Amino acid sequence: MLDASDRKKLLTRRMRMLNRVVLGGAALFIPIYVGMALMGESADKLENIADIFANIHNQVSLTVPADGVRYMHFFHGPPDTGHKFVVIDIALQANLLLAWQVLPRCFQLVDDAGVRYYPLSRSPFFIAHGVELVMEQSRVYDGQLLFEIPAERKHVNLLFDRYQESEEVP
Repeated sequence: MLDASDRKKLLTRRMRMLNRVVLGGAALFIPIYVGMALMGESADKLENIADIFANIHNQVSLTVPADGVRYMHFFHGPPDTGHKFVVIDIALQANLLLAWQVLPRCFQLVDDAGVRYYPLSRSPFFIAHGVELVMEQSRVYDGQLLFEIPAERKHVNLLFDRYQESEEVP
């Protein structure tokens, strides 16, 4: 016969084993269930999984035509002394329904010294679509972004990413 403490230890070991079996079974069952639900007895949905993951990773596609960057010394007014304007033609499309707004701070122009610049809020793109754009899925938003950079600098890259205000910790 087992005394009370041995029975308690045996019960504890069996409960741990039961917990491991249940959690292990759930860990195996949930991915299989999700996979079956996505397939829905159709191989077509399985082929679309790669596209779904690509869209999740690339929520917004930004394209600039080959001749879409111009340097200007006048754009509805002159730039500050020692600066020039960079006008970039863009086409922006949401691949998914976005839960965030496109703001001027979502765009950054990087120059040849690695300095980043935000577009001016008077860019034709923001005049046409607003400075807090809520994008519809699959609709293409095109226009021009206007940047002001030092005259001796050249653009290297145009970056786009979701902009979030950061909370400063005192």
